[in-house]
Amino acid sequence: MKKWCVALVSVLLFISLVGCQSKDEKPLNFSGKGDHWSTKVIVKSIGDKKENKKINLTYIGNDLDSVGEFEFKLDAPNGQWGMGAIKLDKEGKFEGESNMNISEKTSKSNQLVLHIEWANQSEEIVLENK
Repeated sequence: MKKWCVALVSVLLFISLVGCQSKDEKPLNFSGKGDHWSTKVIVKSIGDKKENKKINLTYIGNDLDSVGEFEFKLDAPNGQWGMGAIKLDKEGKFEGESNMNISEKTSKSNQLVLHIEWANQSEEIVLENK
């Protein structure tokens, strides 16, 4: 009887551990660099139909004061996300995030494309998973 109980508890423990592992996916880290901007996007799955996308933008150009308000659009295979009329902090950085409904999850092999427009200039940066 004891052997049977130990076997049953072991099987249940194994099933619960396997179930937890499949739900606990690691975030994907995408990054890229252009002539004026450096960016990092972290994509975290929130279930099967939702993702959290967090973006870190850094202006690496020569004239931070000229940037003013800017906008970005992030193209991913499962949708677009963007923001407009935003400003950098004193250090030339911006952070933003969004929870998005998706039709399919972002995968490691996907490429994201970032479009940035500021002060009558624009830049496009391809981001890859690192």
